[in-house]
Amino acid sequence: MFGTVTCCKLNFMYRLAVLSMLLWVACTAPNRIISFTAKTKPVYSIDPLPQKILLLNANDIVAKKYRDSKEELFISLTDNLMNWISQRVLEKEGIPAEVIKGYTSITGNTDSILKVLLSKYNATHAIVLQSFDVYFDQTNVEVVKGSDGVKSRTASYDIVTDIGYSLYSTSTLLKMMTVNRKKFHSNRSVVSGLLAAGPSVVLHREDARDMSIENAQQYLNNFFSGEANRQRPVFTGKGFEAVSAAITKFEYDAALTESLRFINDPDKEKAAKACYNCAVFFEQKNQPDEAIKYLRQSLSLFNLQEARWMLASLAE
Repeated sequence: MFGTVTCCKLNFMYRLAVLSMLLWVACTAPNRIISFTAKTKPVYSIDPLPQKILLLNANDIVAKKYRDSKEELFISLTDNLMNWISQRVLEKEGIPAEVIKGYTSITGNTDSILKVLLSKYNATHAIVLQSFDVYFDQTNVEVVKGSDGVKSRTASYDIVTDIGYSLYSTSTLLKMMTVNRKKFHSNRSVVSGLLAAGPSVVLHREDARDMSIENAQQYLNNFFSGEANRQRPVFTGKGFEAVSAAITKFEYDAALTESLRFINDPDKEKAAKACYNCAVFFEQKNQPDEAIKYLRQSLSLFNLQEARWMLASLAE
């Protein structure tokens, strides 16, 4: 009997410990995730800012002797890419840009050639396309053995872009970089992983075009403000019920107001959570400096890992 009672007590204590842990997690962890598009700061500064940008393609596609269909595609893709960059910097940054159509050779004394071109087109900066490639990369081959003993193989492919860019001012080369961007594209049945033929870039022109644009966007984000999709946790548990209600209605300004009420709460952990929430809502309002201010205030009150992670992401 004594052993049974002891076992029951231990079982009760174990359940109580588990329940306490779950309650602690529920009270301390963020309870909601919000998604939004936020502006990003450039990685590098350009000083002085461009007054006009010249865009030219220094990648000789014809010299690479691709098959006619691929050559035509790559010429079309690079032309489209240069035009897109021109429109992007004008629409988003207010900087006029002019594209030199076709291939432009700058071999030899590159600096001197670019100075002449910049003067001719009355531009202060030039973005030069140095290299361009779009291809499919096999990332995995899954082998499944059927009930009849026959093996089937499925290969996975990413679509990849490797594009080299150089940024020049009237006086010098400012930055040269190659941007690699990839994402999953498709699966296909294959006989052998080693001998498998991947998708044809020529037959996936739209995908190749879209990935080229994504690559260029990633490049421009190095020098100009950009956009990034964010998913941020928000504290909406005990004490933040009004924040949760506002989020449900997508009323983020109201959620910010409710969070501001607790930034000086005597409970330092609660105040830290409120400051963190404020940082999220200020980022959603495209005010990153305010977001950083509240993250630092949060961390001065309590060591929230959510605040540390968010501050690190904004400082990148």
